[in-house]
Amino acid sequence: MRKILLAVVALSLLAGPTAQAFPFKKKKKKAKTEQTATPPAPKESAFDKQVKGAKHLPGVIDAYYTPKGTLMWAIQARNLDKIYLIANRLSETSAPTDFVAGQMINDPFMVRFSTDSTNVYMHSVLCEDVLREGDPIAPSFKRNFNDPIMKTFEVKATKGDTLLIDMTAFFGRDEKCITPMGSSPMTGKKPSAMFDPSASRVKEVKNFPRNMEISSQMNYNGQNGPLTLVVRRSVVELDKDPMPMRYKDRRVGYFSTPRNFYTSDKDRVEDFEFIHRWRIEPKDMAAYLRGELVEPVKPIVFYVDNAFPEKWRGAVKQGIEDWNIAFEKAGFKNAIIAKDYPTDDPNFDPDDIRYNCVRYAVTPTANAMGPSYVDPRSGEILVADVIWYHNVISLVHDWRFVQTGAVDPRVRTEVFSDDVMNESLRYVASHEIGHTLGLMHNMGASYSFPVDSLRSPSFTKKYGTTPSIMDYARNNYVAQPGDYERGVNLVPPVLGVYDIYAINWGYRIIPNANTPEAEVATLNSWIEEKSDDPMYRFGAQQFPQTLDPTDQTEDLGDDHVKANSLCIKNLKIIMNNLEQWCSKPGASYKDIKMYYNGILSQYQRMLSHVLAYPGGVEFTDLVQDGKGGVAKKYIPKAKQQEAIKWLVNEVTTCPKWLITKDLREKLELDPNMYDQLQYAVVGKIFSAGSLGSVYEGERSGQKDAYKLDVYVNDAYKLLMAPTIASRSLSHEEMNLQTALVTIASQMSGLQTAASASAPKRGFASIDPAQALASLENSVNSQHKLCSHAECNLGEYDYFRLTMKAATLPASVGRPAMLSLLKKVQALYKEKRGTGNAATRAFYDYQIMTIDKLFKD
Repeated sequence: MRKILLAVVALSLLAGPTAQAFPFKKKKKKAKTEQTATPPAPKESAFDKQVKGAKHLPGVIDAYYTPKGTLMWAIQARNLDKIYLIANRLSETSAPTDFVAGQMINDPFMVRFSTDSTNVYMHSVLCEDVLREGDPIAPSFKRNFNDPIMKTFEVKATKGDTLLIDMTAFFGRDEKCITPMGSSPMTGKKPSAMFDPSASRVKEVKNFPRNMEISSQMNYNGQNGPLTLVVRRSVVELDKDPMPMRYKDRRVGYFSTPRNFYTSDKDRVEDFEFIHRWRIEPKDMAAYLRGELVEPVKPIVFYVDNAFPEKWRGAVKQGIEDWNIAFEKAGFKNAIIAKDYPTDDPNFDPDDIRYNCVRYAVTPTANAMGPSYVDPRSGEILVADVIWYHNVISLVHDWRFVQTGAVDPRVRTEVFSDDVMNESLRYVASHEIGHTLGLMHNMGASYSFPVDSLRSPSFTKKYGTTPSIMDYARNNYVAQPGDYERGVNLVPPVLGVYDIYAINWGYRIIPNANTPEAEVATLNSWIEEKSDDPMYRFGAQQFPQTLDPTDQTEDLGDDHVKANSLCIKNLKIIMNNLEQWCSKPGASYKDIKMYYNGILSQYQRMLSHVLAYPGGVEFTDLVQDGKGGVAKKYIPKAKQQEAIKWLVNEVTTCPKWLITKDLREKLELDPNMYDQLQYAVVGKIFSAGSLGSVYEGERSGQKDAYKLDVYVNDAYKLLMAPTIASRSLSHEEMNLQTALVTIASQMSGLQTAASASAPKRGFASIDPAQALASLENSVNSQHKLCSHAECNLGEYDYFRLTMKAATLPASVGRPAMLSLLKKVQALYKEKRGTGNAATRAFYDYQIMTIDKLFKD
């Protein structure tokens, strides 16, 4: 009976949820009008419980997002076969001195996913090392370059082949790989602040077929109070087949990515670099190959921030679309388009990685920058932006006034007319767009122009101030009064001849070249065609020292002494009219002081250009083309002599016009404020690097090179000329000679730099090497138009690395400096009774100082 009852119960359970609880009672037939009972809801799955209350966002990776900030990803089989790029940018900030809204932060990185059904693993995709396809060493390569796991996510639930993982902490907490606090994009320093999880969360999620946009509110507490950032994380699906790469040639200035290449066909690991560029492909390849201008399949579109004042918007758009001139040379028309932020598109979001934007950042920063993100596998530029800081207006205003105010009456005003300002702003926009197209700074471009040509109306109308707007060649400070009326152009070109050439080199499609290797011969031939024309020369940015005077920032022309002398003539005109042109009745002298500092900054730049000549060299990137050449040429003796003479004259006479009695009294200027300039010049002439380079040039056998003993003796005669002539010394001449004795004492080994520069009983003392460093730091820290992130020394970029200057062997340098010191001592003893009382006292003190060195 027990077995029968169990069987009946079992049958009742199999009968389904509508079966009666007691099986022995005969079931009555229901009337036809009677409705059947509603079956209970099916049991809720673990997956459904996890996503309950969340909005399903299908897209590149299916996502579930709740109003409380929970974000879950539904990883499917299709996601395990893809590579994604994760990028970060600032959407909002409460600290504009450290961060700027719209600015990209950190380097983007590639990830892929794998799973063991219990966990989903996020792998960092390695691509710095590559292997020849089909090479037999592939198994070993794979074992040694396996993509590492950077993050593990527990599978919360499954549904079919879908794995649910919680990404809330990854995007809503201070995750190390995507933290905005690694370093400040503005200062380069790590902000001092602690993460505050209570006020941090995933704020918004948007999902699209190829990208997901995640906004996170990140809060920190630091020494200066709370810091709140809204950070946009973009997750982008990369194409399965990367864009074909193009190999870099250091004679054309493109940002690039390096790779190590492994193959059993070679006897060593090789390396190569590929340039950064957009995927520009013709709609009609046949027409393109016939030489017709063809529109690209996908043009480069830049959206201009609606925060730009209307009076400047047209200039910004012009600066963007000016690059179509270059793309037409490469065979494309309408390749780059400027549009306003759309007002009728609800899906438009400037922080969405699909949009390239020119952003207006209301901050006190006087700068601009043009960063971009690339596919690390190929160099394809995926998105680019221009950050236009509000105070860049003051920068271009002050430059224009200081550099052209002597010749152009239009800029002698507190507020420029729209026409004048738009000329400069068009250049700013175009320069930054050049970076977004992959172009580096070309600091050697302007050296190709003869100085006299910069005063020619026909030449400057055609070429402007430089053959490349990627140079730091601003306004025409060589032009003299009357030149503007004659038609001389005072601003950079709309686009330089080098810029057009470089775009063609990087973007023109080469027929029948199906591999990067197959393109090399053609690319090289294009460079060779222009190799004899200096306008097409690329001068890589030097870091951290300027050793090559032909490749400098902020300079004009091929003769710095001549060009800078003309500039200084203009600065003197501005100084004589400063109050007349810039005064405002009833105002303080704050603005006058600002303009005065601008004149001083320009003068210091002029000095720095010529300071590169003593011990200078000229670099050339050579290739094995059978033409020979010299990779490192020493600046000829005559050029160095001219530069040293000019420098000594300038720092001896500049206080007479830079510190007028009238301005000294009104601006509280220190009459001795330029003493460091005399010490800096002597510090450069007799620096170990300058002397070492001169000695290298002598030993190189170069025919026009300076010989070390002649160099030292010429400098001695120049610095000691007033003493040799038995005349009284000026304050500045005493500084020059004191600097000479100080540095000769140090370099001979008789005195240390520390003891030489230590104040004596309260009297100020200046060390020549420190004065030189101070001047160089002052020039380098002056506002620059562009702070492009990739133009800072980085892993993937080509700079002329000048970390270590030439050195002079102690066996040569110390005897030379000791001999110089004895020569100075003998001259002082011979002339100790000449000159005025101050000069005679100076000689007595110097004799005593040198005597003491020899006795000790």
